[in-house]
Amino acid sequence: MLIITRLKLANSDKRITRLLRESNYYLKNKNKDKFKMSINDVDFNEQWIKEVEKFISVVFHEKKYKNIISEKNLTKDDLLIFYVLQTMATMPNPIFKTGPQRLSHTLVGSAMYQEIKKQLIPCMQSLGHYDVKEEQEQFGHLYASDVMSFALDLKFAHEMAYGKITLEEAL
Repeated sequence: MLIITRLKLANSDKRITRLLRESNYYLKNKNKDKFKMSINDVDFNEQWIKEVEKFISVVFHEKKYKNIISEKNLTKDDLLIFYVLQTMATMPNPIFKTGPQRLSHTLVGSAMYQEIKKQLIPCMQSLGHYDVKEEQEQFGHLYASDVMSFALDLKFAHEMAYGKITLEEAL
């Protein structure tokens, strides 16, 4: 069933990409420094967030993901916040290429669920390594520094391998 789940997640990733690109959040924040942003500035009623919630529900209902996530006692809300923080950390282009083809791209927040051993497990293992109280308060989560740093590292690695892509170029 993991293959079907990954296909659902890939389709959802493309919908989130389109909705994010068209969102008020993106238009208002794409040129802001991440340290001038906060989770409190996010309208959780926007369509892209609603699609992220669906994405997270798919993740949470897959046993393989749920077992890894439950080891850290994380909830759906935690995963939603992680997705948003990873998006925030990598603005204005919270996307990277996954291969040389034009449509080979993914949002940073979606990526770790496509490669469990290479990305999801290392991300979960990184939780708690940083303990930056200011960032925890600003970004609204105990693991804010960890997931944001992970997102930046992941995006950098893919950009080095495949080049850069902008959110406007996607889809």
